[in-house]
Amino acid sequence: MLSESINLDQFIQEINRNADAAVSAIRKETDAYVSSELKKAKRKARREISTSQFSALDKLNERNNTDLFEAERAETVRLIQRRQEITDEVFAESAERIRRFTATEDYRKLLLALANELAAVLGTDSVFYIRPADKDYTNDLLPYCSKVLTDDSIQLGGIKAVSEQKGLAADHTLDGRLQQQRQLFCEKSGLSVTL
Repeated sequence: MLSESINLDQFIQEINRNADAAVSAIRKETDAYVSSELKKAKRKARREISTSQFSALDKLNERNNTDLFEAERAETVRLIQRRQEITDEVFAESAERIRRFTATEDYRKLLLALANELAAVLGTDSVFYIRPADKDYTNDLLPYCSKVLTDDSIQLGGIKAVSEQKGLAADHTLDGRLQQQRQLFCEKSGLSVTL
């Protein structure tokens, strides 16, 4: 279980390193784009302004501000889309790695460790829910619960458990853990969009 925690920490660190590199590239691209747009706006303003036409200058400033605002807004939308693409790419790769892990003997050991934890908290009278692909582990899990059922909502693996007697439920699915990591990634990755 400790090695899985270390592997998960290393995996999260790798995700964060990749995200940091992507964020740095996006920031450089954004800075270059904004600088370029400002230079274009200033050149345009110099060509169109004469010293005695203050009202024309006001109109030009307003137009340039509008153009700059639109350029920033368009860039913000593009960056938000790219941030979502990066997040989706990172977590698609994570899900694929988890799928490969579930085909190993270590996954069976993880299921048994989760079952043991759930039994300790909820009791052996609880009902376990597993993904349909894990139904071959039913006999391995029965010593820890009263019944094992399949749940199509569990895609990656792990166990959900419900104890009617104690009125408790627990989600020890890989799906849930990956979703929690996605939320943490969005909060801490540095992929915020500000101009």
